[in-house]
Amino acid sequence: MSMRVLLITGSYSPMRCGIGDYSCKLAEALSAAGVQVGVLTSVFDGKLKEADGIKVFSVIKQWQFKEWPKVVRIIRDWDPDIVHIQYPTQGYGNGLLPWMLPLISFLMRKEAVQTWHEGYGRRNAFKLLLKSIIPTSLVIVRSQYRDCLHPMLRWSLWNKKIEFIPSASCIPCAKPDEQERELLRKRYLKKQKRLIVFFGFVYPHKGVELLFEIADPALDQIVIAGAIDRKAKDYLDKITRYAAVEPWTEKVTITDFLPAQEIAELLAAADAVILPFRNGGGDWNTSIHGAVLNGVFVITTSLTQRGYDQKSNVYFAKIDDIQGMRSALSTYAGKRRKHDPVIDRDEWSRIAGRHRLLYEKVLSLK
Repeated sequence: MSMRVLLITGSYSPMRCGIGDYSCKLAEALSAAGVQVGVLTSVFDGKLKEADGIKVFSVIKQWQFKEWPKVVRIIRDWDPDIVHIQYPTQGYGNGLLPWMLPLISFLMRKEAVQTWHEGYGRRNAFKLLLKSIIPTSLVIVRSQYRDCLHPMLRWSLWNKKIEFIPSASCIPCAKPDEQERELLRKRYLKKQKRLIVFFGFVYPHKGVELLFEIADPALDQIVIAGAIDRKAKDYLDKITRYAAVEPWTEKVTITDFLPAQEIAELLAAADAVILPFRNGGGDWNTSIHGAVLNGVFVITTSLTQRGYDQKSNVYFAKIDDIQGMRSALSTYAGKRRKHDPVIDRDEWSRIAGRHRLLYEKVLSLK
């Protein structure tokens, strides 16, 4: 009998959430590796992505504690060997229930695994305590995750068996031929010479407004492609104002959300992707992985790395180093990454294999 794993995530593709996309890719890869996968997620108006061997339970309207009977019922009836909870997701909102899931699993005598994608500050101390009091295996996607926790919250790692499993691209690799690439470029370029892309969620900490300082209005057409947070209306208005005035009038395209395949094609046609994150990027960031996979030159920021990495075709700058990023764009725009057997391998198969080994280890200690 194959292993049964219930993934719990507040968001799942095509809901607009990076961790929801990650959860979907993980579910598909685990299923392909022979694991029976269930996904417990939020109610969604549209059609959730389905695949053979994956049972999706789209039943949680709001992740408030009053909905705990739904979680208990699904765990009881579907009877997984492992309950694997993803933190955080857009879909959880401010609900209390997600923080109680490890305790619920423990009380139901189910082995729990958690994945922490982001750090926590002091305002999350109580909720972090709720999901940390149960000793569980913990997957992290950031190699220096301890530094992402406020120093007063690092106690939350003390009773955890930690497994570092790097993330990967959640978008496919597009491979347009030269004619297709030129048609894609003409769709966006208009009268400009270089196609500059930002993609992902448009939040203040993503530094999207810096594109207007880094890019050259005499050469560049900027495309901002991704989910725009309507709650951050002031920030969206700020971006729109930059795009509407000289020297950027008619040189900026804001597309809002695009399907993964269209994003991949846009990256394959671009001269550069600029991701000037205000907190720094790194190996956990699926946007960087997606751009690298599609071969385009990438400019991003880092707290630790500096300069141009030829293998990945990525330039790492200090946070807010406008001049450095501007100089890198001038030097490397249009450069395409060469094929690399490590970068271009099936990363999700590897990630699923690492997870399966972890699950087997957890069950062997039961």
